Amino acid sequence: MTIEIKTPVTKEKVQQAIAQLTDNANKKSLRQHFGKLKRGLDGLDYQKQVRGED
Repeated sequence: MTIEIKTPVTKEKVQQAIAQLTDNANKKSLRQHFGKLKRGLDGLDYQKQVRGED
């Protein structure tokens, strides 16, 4: 992402540009996907199996 600040560069212009970026940022969450994958497996048992710790 590129931020263009016209000269003269001042602290206020920089703060304004940063604020504009954070306001326009699309914050996405993975929370909607938690628990969606149903395999019928216990997580710890699966990890042990994959690592060969059985």
